Amino acid sequence: MKHQKALSFAGGLVVGGLNGLLGAGGGMITVPLLDLLGAKGKKSHATSLAIIVPLSLVSAGVYWFRGWFSPLDALPYLPGGLAGAALGAWLLGRMNTGWVKLLFGALLLWAGFRQAFL
Repeated sequence: MKHQKALSFAGGLVVGGLNGLLGAGGGMITVPLLDLLGAKGKKSHATSLAIIVPLSLVSAGVYWFRGWFSPLDALPYLPGGLAGAALGAWLLGRMNTGWVKLLFGALLLWAGFRQAFL
């Protein structure tokens, strides 16, 4: 239990740091971390979102405070993003966990390729 709390804290530190530094990527660390800590399949994906949302709000607040963006910059993306989030959450409840993991793995590979070569 003590080891799990330490791993949770350290993992949260890494996830928060990545989210603040890169603006994304925290979920790619959170889901495997949650799997390791016992939250399997859909639960790890859903819990990851509950973790990433407040971290993203904190990061966005810091960026806004520093003058790096205006919330108005995000407005054109919000309707599609919100609709996509609702669709994705709906699909998660209906998809086989194996397919979700395959899709998540493909996303990780694509993101890695993109970072390395584009």
